[in-house]
Amino acid sequence: MSDPFTLIRVVDVETTGIEDPAEMVEIGWTDVRLFPDGCRIEDGPHSALVNPGIPITFPAMAVHHISDDECRIGGVDPDEIRAQIVKGVDFLCAHNWQFDSRFIRSDLPAICTFKCARTAWPELQSHGNGSIRYELGLVPHDEPRAQPSHRAGPDTFVTAHILLKLLETHTVEQLVEITRNPVTLLKVPFGQNFGKRFSEVDTGWLDWCIRKMADDPAKADVVHTARQEIRRRNEGTGGSF
Repeated sequence: MSDPFTLIRVVDVETTGIEDPAEMVEIGWTDVRLFPDGCRIEDGPHSALVNPGIPITFPAMAVHHISDDECRIGGVDPDEIRAQIVKGVDFLCAHNWQFDSRFIRSDLPAICTFKCARTAWPELQSHGNGSIRYELGLVPHDEPRAQPSHRAGPDTFVTAHILLKLLETHTVEQLVEITRNPVTLLKVPFGQNFGKRFSEVDTGWLDWCIRKMADDPAKADVVHTARQEIRRRNEGTGGSF
């Protein structure tokens, strides 16, 4: 069990793009503290522009609306902010830690609220942080600290509320363990079978997923679930994904 006063720093990055070479253009953070009587947001949201040293791609700019000039004039050094963001922190947290970890580059134990939400609430319509926010009624739509969306600081404020909701039913250690391992999904999250239960899709499609996505870390949960469903069918066991 985590000690009282444990600090979980919820982080989010906006970047120059998805594919390498890529770097942060903004980093945001909101702090969640575990007190003896429960956990709550202690500080934030905060954010800082980052000078990436490389151009921002136009698709990325269309999402976060941060310009090259803003980063060049007002941005901090990426390595400096990376070092600062982990000081005094016990755990890191992000909504899609697999992506954010590429830019934070820390060995601290981490919680991925995206993976944990898929485990805790498999029936949700979507597991994006904005969708979870509204479906579970976590943050009012007019809350100024959550605006604008797709900016690093406000997004961490929303993610912090998802974390607080998860901590109502899970320990920090359980969430870290979920983050470390593949998650068994209930429904297909993409493509021609989007929204269908894995138990409803053709075995050939499951085989295709495994062949095509086995080496893609971003699709680890899909591959894991496809393998689990094929194993269930081959063994003729009850239950389904």
